[in-house]
Amino acid sequence: MSLTKYNQKRDFKKTKEPEGIKKKSKGALRFVVQKHAASHLHYDFRLEIDGVLVSWAVPKGPSANPADKRLAMHVEDHPMDYIDFEGTIPQGEYGGGTVMVWDIGTYHAEANDDVSKDNALMKKQHASGSIKIVLEGEKLKGSWALVEMHGRGENQWLLIKHKDEFSGTDITYDPYSVLTGRDFDAISKGDDVWQSNRKKSSSTPKKIKKKDESAFSAADLANAKKLTKFPSGWRPQLATLADTPFDNQEWLFETKFDGYRSTAEIHNGTCHLISRNGLSFDKKYPEIADALSGLKQNMILDGEIVMEDTKGKSHFQWLQNREDNPDRGKLKFYVFDILYFGGFDLRGLDLLQRKKILQAVLPKVDSVIYSDHVVGNGQQAFKKAQKQSGEGIIAKRIASAYDTNKRSKDWLKIKTGKVQEMVIGGYTEPSGNRIGIGALLCGYYQNGKLMYSGKVGSGYTDDILKDLISKLEKIERQSSPFENPPKEKKVHWVTPKLVANIKFSEFTETNSMRHPVYEGLRTDKAATDVKLELPEITASEKDEPKPSAKKPTKKMAKETKSYTVADLKKFSKKVEFSNPDKIFWPKEKITKGDVIAYYNAIADYILPYLKDRPQSMRRTPDGIKSQGFFQKNVAGLVPDWTKTAIIKADSKSEPVEWLICNNKDTLLYMVNMGCIEINPWSSRIKTLDNPDYIIFDLDPKGAQIENIVKTAKVLKEILDGLKVPAYIKTSGGNGLHVFIPVKPKYSYEQTREFSHIISQMVHKQLPDITSLERLPDKRKKKVYLDFLQNGRGKTMASIYSLRPREGAGISTPLEWDEISDGLKLSDYNLFTIPQRLKEKGDLWKGFFEDAIDLKSVLKSM
Repeated sequence: MSLTKYNQKRDFKKTKEPEGIKKKSKGALRFVVQKHAASHLHYDFRLEIDGVLVSWAVPKGPSANPADKRLAMHVEDHPMDYIDFEGTIPQGEYGGGTVMVWDIGTYHAEANDDVSKDNALMKKQHASGSIKIVLEGEKLKGSWALVEMHGRGENQWLLIKHKDEFSGTDITYDPYSVLTGRDFDAISKGDDVWQSNRKKSSSTPKKIKKKDESAFSAADLANAKKLTKFPSGWRPQLATLADTPFDNQEWLFETKFDGYRSTAEIHNGTCHLISRNGLSFDKKYPEIADALSGLKQNMILDGEIVMEDTKGKSHFQWLQNREDNPDRGKLKFYVFDILYFGGFDLRGLDLLQRKKILQAVLPKVDSVIYSDHVVGNGQQAFKKAQKQSGEGIIAKRIASAYDTNKRSKDWLKIKTGKVQEMVIGGYTEPSGNRIGIGALLCGYYQNGKLMYSGKVGSGYTDDILKDLISKLEKIERQSSPFENPPKEKKVHWVTPKLVANIKFSEFTETNSMRHPVYEGLRTDKAATDVKLELPEITASEKDEPKPSAKKPTKKMAKETKSYTVADLKKFSKKVEFSNPDKIFWPKEKITKGDVIAYYNAIADYILPYLKDRPQSMRRTPDGIKSQGFFQKNVAGLVPDWTKTAIIKADSKSEPVEWLICNNKDTLLYMVNMGCIEINPWSSRIKTLDNPDYIIFDLDPKGAQIENIVKTAKVLKEILDGLKVPAYIKTSGGNGLHVFIPVKPKYSYEQTREFSHIISQMVHKQLPDITSLERLPDKRKKKVYLDFLQNGRGKTMASIYSLRPREGAGISTPLEWDEISDGLKLSDYNLFTIPQRLKEKGDLWKGFFEDAIDLKSVLKSM
């Protein structure tokens, strides 16, 4: 590889362009495609090989269609400093014209997993005239080939896209700069002129005029997923109850309406209103359905049907009893979200983007109203709701996607008063002049059982009493439906089918309602879905970390139990334990017996993440004072009762016998051998080449906790936008791990590529605090996005695994609400996790049920 031709074509007495200097290739190889408007428009395709950019001029540019074989003229090598150049080469100099960075990224030789071997392989491929690579760019992805054409003229090659999930006849590429989003005109009008010293011009490049943010165009649907048919069965996202209002610029605040939640499915000019549990509202509220019918575009709206008085206050009882008095009040449908529009699934867009589209497409009719919002000022919105005697407010995280049929902490409901849905399980007989019933006996479901929560004797009119008794008499039964029935006289029990809205002042310690008032029946919720609704989040502290258990102290260390072999025998009849009093952590006085006891206590939590996975045993039999060693081959070393499997870690290694940990006895056997840390494969023995999770290792290397947290949050936002579930845990040291469950039908190379793509997206947003460089010296005090952890045979400390480091840290699952600048990773350790598990349980329960189809996600990107 040489830069001689590059230097020869430039007279450095006349030009300030830099002399080409070869640099040593380190880490993942890079590529760039530069769109070049010189004498003729073309694309410069450049691959880093042996410290230079080996280059081809492609007149028509890359094509995703494997049938297109694009001519690529091999030209002189360029220096590595050229890789991110975007600007204007002055006229009169060689190559004068405008240059755009059309795509940029990393690449590797096809079928190679070892980055250290890529450069040598690429030198051989280039010399042979046949290059096969996998690109990991912003636009160009997947398998590509460059093939030299012999006998067709000097330096003529072909650029060809191989058939894979990134190929297709209908794929088009964004024409703009991947670095700045500019087109040629914007670049050429700027003052960024190519000069040899690479210094920026003293004048600032002109900014592109921003478009009107209130307008709605096709560009707003760029990140929405295109669907081939109209969706069905989408149910509304539900909010979580919070206790107090708050101010936060990352949240918006809407009115909480007192009515029936409904989606409006508008398809082929007909509107169907669907309740939150899938019932039709068409006949009940035909005025709303008629007002939305006749629209040309198909769409799905989310809102609330209410009945308002002349002052704009909604009345749930009026709505519930509308058939008896249809002229009382005005029926309205307040719309606050849009899920689908014109063939596009909008759920993955952030909230403000969806509301922008909604406001633009919602028809202007009196009975259908756009639900407006305020940003940041939640306390002011709450005070306004109180002043107007409203239900309360709904707080919504601006950056959140729409979670169909889920109750989310991205939406919070904050009520001005306490209102609870309750199941009617019986009623008492009236006394005095009262007709129908005396009081309703109400309750809620807990663990499948109906729990009594109080009787409701107020809030009724004569008409309501007559209506209730007619309904209750039809469902009377002999026995009480309550698990804890009240001791009341003259009781009539009923089958628990009816759900009532009850307003009350507070719950007692036994979860009984004080001062309850009946507000009406609900027909939009099944009785079995009624649970006791207590605040799950303190809204004023929602962005702060939840209180963790106490950190280890000297006192706690001294109180650690001393275990004998006799004590440990109670844990397993198969394992022969030894040296339980051996010190593993000198400072904390933690013994081998303590470690065995810990894994015995949490076996039920960790085993689901170890089952059927080969174990790469990291043995530290002398505790944290030694580095320890990895043992993979257990042939002839483990008892007959253990399960093993003969496996090749990779294509070049010899097959060895690996230990499989499927039960507590095997787990404790490993710990007794000195395995403080547990390291399973990412795949199971029946699908060894197909991992069932993808790893994002946020390795700090001296980075501040604020930067680690910021990186994790950006990663979460990107994954949320793709509707990809993200599970987070501490590393047990100074970093964080984010896992994605994936269906075990994709290769390690594919999952690693996905991790790399997402990591590049994170790095693009946070270039100053993150790094993709493998060499530690190149990423000091930056968060290393280590996507290379996704590989066959590569292992990482399991969830709930101890780490052989100072502080006895444990790789602990966290809630995303705990990820904040105040996060203290040292809080999650041997002393605190057992109690945390008792309080929170397994936060990753259901992890594997959330497995994504990687191909579907990639298609949506």
